[in-house]
Amino acid sequence: MSRAAQWSCHVASTLPGAGLALAAHGGIISEQVALALFSVSFVGLNLAHMAATWSRVYLDPRSIKSALIERGWIPALLVLTAIFGEAVGYGAALLGAQYYLSLHHAMMQNYGLSRSIQRKSGRILSPWSLRIDQAACFLLPLGALLYRAREVCRIYSTATLWSPPINLIIATAICGAFAILLLVGREVLAHHRGERVDILGPAIIISQAIFWTSLPLLIEHPAIPLYALASGHYIQYLYFVWKFESTHPGLSVVPPSIRRLVAPPSKFAYLFALTGFGGAIVVLLTCLAVGARALAEAKGWRPPNALPIAPWAAAMIGVNLTHYWLDHRIWRTKPQATMGNDNQPVPQPT
Repeated sequence: MSRAAQWSCHVASTLPGAGLALAAHGGIISEQVALALFSVSFVGLNLAHMAATWSRVYLDPRSIKSALIERGWIPALLVLTAIFGEAVGYGAALLGAQYYLSLHHAMMQNYGLSRSIQRKSGRILSPWSLRIDQAACFLLPLGALLYRAREVCRIYSTATLWSPPINLIIATAICGAFAILLLVGREVLAHHRGERVDILGPAIIISQAIFWTSLPLLIEHPAIPLYALASGHYIQYLYFVWKFESTHPGLSVVPPSIRRLVAPPSKFAYLFALTGFGGAIVVLLTCLAVGARALAEAKGWRPPNALPIAPWAAAMIGVNLTHYWLDHRIWRTKPQATMGNDNQPVPQPT
């Protein structure tokens, strides 16, 4: 992986989405145009991003057989819980969980990428230092998310939502800022001691923490900052899995003639194949969500003040929950599954 590709993927990938979000915020383009453009990434790239994980699990029988409960039954339970939970009126709680878990998932991907870069440079950090990295990744953006949640809860009243207390927001943000200062100080001291400090590692953590903190604070729209930031996360992850698939071929249940066309080193065909795979699953689950909601309404289980979430959105929440779980597990279940050709651990996305 070239240095330019690493910097483009891991650091600069958020810039296009951030620029589009700021253009909408500044009135250069309308919010409707921005949302239409973001739908390309939030729907298309998101489907491919989730399908990239599924391809490693469900299109290779060796993977699913090695951990059937973890990779089969638990994901199915998460999907059904989300779809039927939303049908009986827990959409607000599920949407809140979705926002929090998406933030945690993305920030821990940045931590995993940074940690891999540190290891490849020959540095082994202490458990305490790794906790500093995790706090620097997560706490400041979490403070911004809690602040935006507090503001949204004052405006949107279609369902009862928890409003985070301001003291919690301030304390979280202060701890996050302090963790970033500790991270910078540690890296500067390590450089002066002659250690092999790869600046890309801290650059990933600091740049993404700044992006994920500033946009929710600057932009009042409850969705545009998430769409903008998520687009960079998708690019990071798709590039990571594409590189992994290139050195650890899977997709063994795909016919060889098709696999030769869509598998890495193919780029756009691989992306289109993943998008189609993800889209087909979401369509099936949307039909299930429609049926679950119809059943709940017929039985009187759905309250009249339930948050009005579209059935496809309910399906996407279930899909996202399974993605967070699988992505958290599949890269670390077996030691040999996380080793690259150079005998170095590959990035751990979560």
